[in-house]
Amino acid sequence: MKQPPAPTQLQTETPLLTRSQLKKWLAVSDMWIRMRLDDPEFVDRCVIDIATRGSSQRKLRFPARSVADYLGIPDYATPQLAIAA
Repeated sequence: MKQPPAPTQLQTETPLLTRSQLKKWLAVSDMWIRMRLDDPEFVDRCVIDIATRGSSQRKLRFPARSVADYLGIPDYATPQLAIAA
């Protein structure tokens, strides 16, 4: 699992979703997510571990745009970052 780039290099056009946010957006179960985490292609394209380097625990985030691309979900149905006015 890849470590995230430096915070200033993270993609800013897409939110990083937690597991519960991903479940809610896609209306899927924990089992569905666990099965995707066993898929090396999904993990490579759609999972970022934001845990501190060397940590024994994982802190997974899912870039909404990457997940949408992987699953074929159109832009209008993908969570977007709120733009401050």
